[in-house]
Amino acid sequence: MKIFISVDMEGIHGAVSWSDLEGNGKQVVYQNARDEISWIIEGINESAKNEEIEEICICDSHSRGEGLPIQEFGDQRVTMVRGYPRPFYMLEGLDSTYDLLMLVGYHAKIGSLHGMMDHTYSSSAIYRIMINNTEVSEADINALLASWYGVPVGFVSGDDILEHEIMERFAICPIFVRTKEGLGRFSGKMYVPEKLKPLFVQGARQAVESIDVFKPAQIPDVLTIRIDMISTVAADAVSVIPGLMRDGGRTVEYITSDMVTAYRMIHAVAMMGSKFAAYL
Repeated sequence: MKIFISVDMEGIHGAVSWSDLEGNGKQVVYQNARDEISWIIEGINESAKNEEIEEICICDSHSRGEGLPIQEFGDQRVTMVRGYPRPFYMLEGLDSTYDLLMLVGYHAKIGSLHGMMDHTYSSSAIYRIMINNTEVSEADINALLASWYGVPVGFVSGDDILEHEIMERFAICPIFVRTKEGLGRFSGKMYVPEKLKPLFVQGARQAVESIDVFKPAQIPDVLTIRIDMISTVAADAVSVIPGLMRDGGRTVEYITSDMVTAYRMIHAVAMMGSKFAAYL
Protein backbone atom coordinates (compact mmCIF):
# COMPACT_ATOMS: atom_id res chain seq x y z
CA MET A 1 0.00 0.00 0.00
CA LYS A 2 1.22 3.49 -0.86
CA ILE A 3 -0.07 6.84 0.42
CA PHE A 4 0.37 10.19 -1.34
CA ILE A 5 0.14 13.42 0.70
CA SER A 6 -0.17 16.71 -1.19
CA VAL A 7 0.66 19.63 1.12
CA ASP A 8 -0.46 23.19 0.41
CA MET A 9 0.02 26.05 2.90
CA GLU A 10 -3.02 28.33 2.93
CA GLY A 11 -5.05 25.84 4.96
CA ILE A 12 -2.31 25.14 7.50
CA HIS A 13 -3.17 26.20 11.05
CA GLY A 14 -2.02 29.69 12.01
CA ALA A 15 -1.86 31.13 8.48
CA VAL A 16 -4.21 34.05 7.73
CA SER A 17 -2.60 35.78 4.72
CA TRP A 18 0.17 35.38 2.17
CA SER A 19 2.38 37.64 4.29
CA ASP A 20 2.50 34.69 6.71
CA LEU A 21 4.02 32.65 3.88
CA GLU A 22 6.77 35.13 3.03
CA GLY A 23 9.88 36.48 4.77
CA ASN A 24 10.51 35.64 8.41
CA GLY A 25 6.87 34.80 9.05
CA LYS A 26 6.88 31.80 6.77
CA GLN A 27 9.10 29.80 9.12
CA VAL A 28 6.26 29.62 11.63
CA VAL A 29 3.70 28.38 9.10
CA TYR A 30 6.15 25.93 7.53
CA GLN A 31 6.87 24.54 10.99
CA ASN A 32 3.13 24.22 11.54
CA ALA A 33 2.91 22.29 8.26
CA ARG A 34 5.71 19.98 9.36
CA ASP A 35 3.82 19.42 12.63
CA GLU A 36 0.64 18.50 10.75
CA ILE A 37 2.57 16.03 8.59
CA SER A 38 4.18 14.52 11.67
CA TRP A 39 0.75 14.09 13.28
CA ILE A 40 -0.53 12.37 10.14
CA ILE A 41 2.42 10.00 10.07
CA GLU A 42 1.82 9.27 13.75
CA GLY A 43 -1.77 8.38 12.90
CA ILE A 44 -0.66 6.16 10.02
CA ASN A 45 1.76 4.38 12.34
CA GLU A 46 -1.05 3.75 14.82
CA SER A 47 -3.39 2.31 12.20
CA ALA A 48 -4.19 -1.38 11.92
CA LYS A 49 -2.91 -1.30 8.32
CA ASN A 50 0.45 0.26 9.13
CA GLU A 51 2.41 -2.90 8.32
CA GLU A 52 0.88 -2.93 4.82
CA ILE A 53 2.18 0.53 3.91
CA GLU A 54 5.41 0.62 1.91
CA GLU A 55 5.65 4.32 1.01
CA ILE A 56 4.35 7.68 2.25
CA CYS A 57 5.08 10.27 -0.44
CA ILE A 58 4.89 13.93 0.65
CA CYS A 59 4.50 16.41 -2.21
CA ASP A 60 5.36 20.03 -1.35
CA SER A 61 2.56 21.69 -3.32
CA HIS A 62 2.73 25.35 -2.35
CA SER A 63 4.30 27.97 -4.63
CA ARG A 64 7.68 26.68 -5.84
CA GLY A 65 7.53 23.55 -3.72
CA GLU A 66 10.49 24.55 -1.59
CA GLY A 67 8.85 25.23 1.78
CA LEU A 68 9.22 21.78 3.34
CA PRO A 69 12.88 20.84 3.84
CA ILE A 70 13.97 17.24 4.07
CA GLN A 71 13.82 16.33 7.73
CA GLU A 72 13.32 13.36 9.99
CA PHE A 73 9.73 12.20 10.37
CA GLY A 74 10.67 9.07 12.28
CA ASP A 75 9.61 6.87 9.35
CA GLN A 76 11.97 5.60 6.67
CA ARG A 77 9.07 4.99 4.27
CA VAL A 78 8.72 8.76 3.70
CA THR A 79 9.74 10.21 0.32
CA MET A 80 9.40 13.86 -0.72
CA VAL A 81 8.68 15.72 -3.96
CA ARG A 82 10.14 19.24 -4.01
CA GLY A 83 10.92 21.98 -6.54
CA TYR A 84 9.31 23.69 -9.52
CA PRO A 85 8.33 23.69 -12.36
CA ARG A 86 7.06 20.16 -12.75
CA PRO A 87 4.39 18.74 -15.11
CA PHE A 88 1.87 17.67 -12.48
CA TYR A 89 2.61 20.27 -9.81
CA MET A 90 0.48 19.43 -6.74
CA LEU A 91 0.31 15.74 -7.60
CA GLU A 92 3.73 15.22 -9.17
CA GLY A 93 4.62 11.54 -8.96
CA LEU A 94 1.11 10.26 -8.28
CA ASP A 95 0.13 7.25 -10.37
CA SER A 96 -1.96 4.09 -10.21
CA THR A 97 0.45 2.41 -7.78
CA TYR A 98 -0.85 4.62 -4.95
CA ASP A 99 -3.87 3.63 -2.89
CA LEU A 100 -4.91 6.81 -1.06
CA LEU A 101 -4.54 10.57 -1.49
CA MET A 102 -4.47 13.08 1.37
CA LEU A 103 -4.86 16.83 0.75
CA VAL A 104 -3.28 18.77 3.62
CA GLY A 105 -3.46 22.55 4.14
CA TYR A 106 -5.88 23.09 1.28
CA HIS A 107 -8.18 26.08 0.79
CA ALA A 108 -11.50 27.14 -0.74
CA LYS A 109 -11.97 27.86 -4.43
CA ILE A 110 -11.58 31.39 -5.71
CA GLY A 111 -14.58 33.60 -5.01
CA SER A 112 -15.74 31.67 -1.94
CA LEU A 113 -17.38 33.79 0.74
CA HIS A 114 -15.03 34.00 3.76
CA GLY A 115 -12.65 31.48 2.21
CA MET A 116 -9.21 32.20 3.63
CA MET A 117 -6.74 33.11 0.87
CA ASP A 118 -9.26 31.78 -1.65
CA HIS A 119 -7.82 31.10 -5.11
CA THR A 120 -7.60 28.38 -7.72
CA TYR A 121 -3.97 27.82 -8.71
CA SER A 122 -3.30 31.50 -9.46
CA SER A 123 -5.10 34.41 -7.83
CA SER A 124 -3.10 36.81 -10.01
CA ALA A 125 -4.28 35.27 -13.28
CA ILE A 126 -7.46 33.23 -12.80
CA TYR A 127 -10.90 34.50 -11.82
CA ARG A 128 -12.76 31.18 -12.05
CA ILE A 129 -12.39 27.61 -13.33
CA MET A 130 -15.38 25.54 -14.39
CA ILE A 131 -15.54 21.91 -15.44
CA ASN A 132 -18.75 20.98 -17.23
CA ASN A 133 -20.51 24.09 -15.88
CA THR A 134 -19.50 23.49 -12.25
CA GLU A 135 -17.11 25.83 -10.44
CA VAL A 136 -14.20 23.84 -9.07
CA SER A 137 -11.40 24.21 -6.53
CA GLU A 138 -7.88 22.85 -6.47
CA ALA A 139 -9.18 20.02 -4.29
CA ASP A 140 -11.83 19.15 -6.91
CA ILE A 141 -9.37 19.20 -9.80
CA ASN A 142 -6.68 17.28 -7.96
CA ALA A 143 -9.26 14.69 -6.88
CA LEU A 144 -10.28 14.22 -10.52
CA LEU A 145 -6.70 13.64 -11.64
CA ALA A 146 -6.20 11.16 -8.79
CA SER A 147 -9.43 9.43 -9.81
CA TRP A 148 -8.06 9.09 -13.35
CA TYR A 149 -5.41 6.84 -11.79
CA GLY A 150 -7.96 5.07 -9.60
CA VAL A 151 -6.80 6.78 -6.40
CA PRO A 152 -9.46 8.09 -3.96
CA VAL A 153 -9.20 11.04 -1.58
CA GLY A 154 -9.47 9.86 2.02
CA PHE A 155 -8.29 12.81 4.10
CA VAL A 156 -8.47 16.61 3.72
CA SER A 157 -7.55 19.48 6.05
CA GLY A 158 -8.18 23.22 5.83
CA ASP A 159 -10.66 25.89 6.91
CA ASP A 160 -14.41 25.47 7.44
CA ILE A 161 -15.25 27.04 4.06
CA LEU A 162 -13.29 24.32 2.27
CA GLU A 163 -14.97 21.78 4.51
CA HIS A 164 -18.41 22.88 3.29
CA GLU A 165 -17.24 22.72 -0.33
CA ILE A 166 -15.85 19.21 0.15
CA MET A 167 -19.05 17.98 1.77
CA GLU A 168 -21.08 19.36 -1.14
CA ARG A 169 -18.86 18.06 -3.94
CA PHE A 170 -17.62 14.61 -2.87
CA ALA A 171 -19.99 11.65 -3.20
CA ILE A 172 -18.08 9.83 -0.45
CA CYS A 173 -16.75 12.44 1.95
CA PRO A 174 -13.13 12.08 3.07
CA ILE A 175 -12.10 12.50 6.69
CA PHE A 176 -11.85 16.27 7.21
CA VAL A 177 -9.84 18.09 9.88
CA ARG A 178 -10.82 21.72 10.29
CA THR A 179 -7.80 23.85 11.17
CA LYS A 180 -9.54 27.25 11.43
CA GLU A 181 -12.70 29.19 10.60
CA GLY A 182 -12.75 31.74 7.82
CA LEU A 183 -13.94 35.25 8.64
CA GLY A 184 -12.66 36.87 5.44
CA ARG A 185 -10.00 36.41 2.82
CA PHE A 186 -7.26 37.43 5.23
CA SER A 187 -8.85 36.81 8.62
CA GLY A 188 -10.04 33.84 10.61
CA LYS A 189 -10.46 32.15 13.96
CA MET A 190 -7.44 29.95 14.62
CA TYR A 191 -7.34 26.55 16.32
CA VAL A 192 -4.37 25.77 18.57
CA PRO A 193 -2.08 22.74 18.15
CA GLU A 194 -3.34 21.17 21.39
CA LYS A 195 -6.77 20.89 19.79
CA LEU A 196 -5.54 19.85 16.37
CA LYS A 197 -2.96 17.15 17.07
CA PRO A 198 -5.41 14.48 18.29
CA LEU A 199 -7.75 15.29 15.38
CA PHE A 200 -4.96 14.81 12.83
CA VAL A 201 -3.71 11.61 14.45
CA GLN A 202 -7.18 10.13 14.73
CA GLY A 203 -8.22 11.33 11.27
CA ALA A 204 -5.17 9.88 9.52
CA ARG A 205 -5.57 6.59 11.35
CA GLN A 206 -9.25 6.42 10.44
CA ALA A 207 -8.57 7.31 6.79
CA VAL A 208 -6.05 4.50 6.41
CA GLU A 209 -8.19 1.96 8.22
CA SER A 210 -11.23 2.95 6.09
CA ILE A 211 -9.32 2.92 2.81
CA ASP A 212 -11.75 0.46 1.21
CA VAL A 213 -14.65 2.86 1.86
CA PHE A 214 -13.29 5.68 -0.29
CA LYS A 215 -13.83 5.49 -4.04
CA PRO A 216 -12.41 7.48 -6.96
CA ALA A 217 -14.70 10.15 -8.37
CA GLN A 218 -16.67 9.51 -11.53
CA ILE A 219 -14.97 11.27 -14.43
CA PRO A 220 -17.24 12.50 -17.26
CA ASP A 221 -16.63 11.15 -20.76
CA VAL A 222 -16.15 14.71 -22.00
CA LEU A 223 -14.45 17.41 -19.93
CA THR A 224 -15.20 21.01 -20.88
CA ILE A 225 -12.76 23.28 -19.07
CA ARG A 226 -13.72 26.95 -19.01
CA ILE A 227 -11.30 29.37 -17.39
CA ASP A 228 -12.15 33.02 -16.74
CA MET A 229 -8.93 34.99 -16.59
CA ILE A 230 -8.45 37.99 -14.33
CA SER A 231 -8.08 40.30 -17.34
CA THR A 232 -8.38 40.35 -21.11
CA VAL A 233 -4.61 40.66 -21.52
CA ALA A 234 -4.10 37.43 -19.56
CA ALA A 235 -6.59 35.79 -21.91
CA ASP A 236 -4.71 37.29 -24.88
CA ALA A 237 -1.54 35.65 -23.62
CA VAL A 238 -2.82 32.15 -22.85
CA SER A 239 -4.92 31.93 -26.03
CA VAL A 240 -1.70 31.25 -27.97
CA ILE A 241 -1.58 27.76 -26.39
CA PRO A 242 -2.45 25.21 -29.11
CA GLY A 243 -5.83 23.58 -28.53
CA LEU A 244 -7.09 26.33 -26.23
CA MET A 245 -10.06 28.24 -27.65
CA ARG A 246 -10.95 31.85 -26.88
CA ASP A 247 -14.57 32.34 -25.84
CA GLY A 248 -15.00 36.00 -24.98
CA GLY A 249 -12.81 38.74 -23.61
CA ARG A 250 -11.58 36.96 -20.49
CA THR A 251 -12.62 33.36 -21.12
CA VAL A 252 -10.77 30.44 -22.66
CA GLU A 253 -12.04 26.91 -23.17
CA TYR A 254 -10.53 23.46 -23.60
CA ILE A 255 -12.44 20.27 -24.40
CA THR A 256 -10.96 16.81 -23.89
CA SER A 257 -11.77 13.29 -22.74
CA ASP A 258 -8.38 12.96 -20.99
CA MET A 259 -8.06 14.26 -17.43
CA VAL A 260 -4.26 14.20 -17.67
CA THR A 261 -4.20 16.69 -20.55
CA ALA A 262 -6.95 18.73 -18.88
CA TYR A 263 -4.84 19.02 -15.73
CA ARG A 264 -1.74 20.06 -17.63
CA MET A 265 -3.71 22.62 -19.63
CA ILE A 266 -5.07 24.21 -16.45
CA HIS A 267 -1.56 24.56 -15.10
CA ALA A 268 -0.20 25.87 -18.37
CA VAL A 269 -2.87 28.60 -18.29
CA ALA A 270 -2.07 29.42 -14.66
CA MET A 271 1.67 29.62 -15.26
CA MET A 272 1.51 31.67 -18.46
CA GLY A 273 -1.34 33.89 -17.29
CA SER A 274 0.42 34.83 -14.07
CA LYS A 275 3.29 36.28 -16.08
CA PHE A 276 0.90 38.95 -17.36
CA ALA A 277 -0.66 39.84 -14.00
CA ALA A 278 1.00 43.28 -14.04
CA TYR A 279 -0.25 44.13 -17.55
CA LEU A 280 -3.54 45.62 -16.37
